Amino acid sequence: MATLTELADLDSGVASSEATPESQTTAEETAKAVGKAVEAAAAQVSSAEEKKVSTLPLDEDEEEEEDEDFDESFAERVWGLTEMFPERLRTGSANAVSSSVRLVKGAYDLSRQVVWIAVSTSILLFAPVMFEIERLNVEEMMKQDRNRLVLGPGSAMSGGPPAAPGLMPPPPAR
Repeated sequence: MATLTELADLDSGVASSEATPESQTTAEETAKAVGKAVEAAAAQVSSAEEKKVSTLPLDEDEEEEEDEDFDESFAERVWGLTEMFPERLRTGSANAVSSSVRLVKGAYDLSRQVVWIAVSTSILLFAPVMFEIERLNVEEMMKQDRNRLVLGPGSAMSGGPPAAPGLMPPPPAR
């Protein structure tokens, strides 16, 4: 019976994209050894379970304690489930996920660049226009103040002097 350490020694841990006759035979031997080890472990587990069942009846508390011994994380469970899917499906889904991540990162980088260009361009194009409009407004206000000082308070506005609040305007002259 092959132990896990012997199986680990058989695997070189190096993935190769080229299939040589030597690597194919090694892979076949490794697969056979793994199959034998799994069968042996399953036989040991089933015989151990039969001994437990036959020797001692377990009550519910002891069964719960045994279940707690085999706690595993969610990631370990998912990793264990990957073995039931073919290699082609696993590599395809891994490629799809990595492509999606690259696409999202690329879109984020592109959007950052577009926003930077739009903001900096608008500042460079519209800031001089805004400064010129503000300068014209200030000149107009200074002109109105000068007219108000020279010609009086009612001359800067069109029409007559402002009516006092709450009073009716005078009747028109005939």
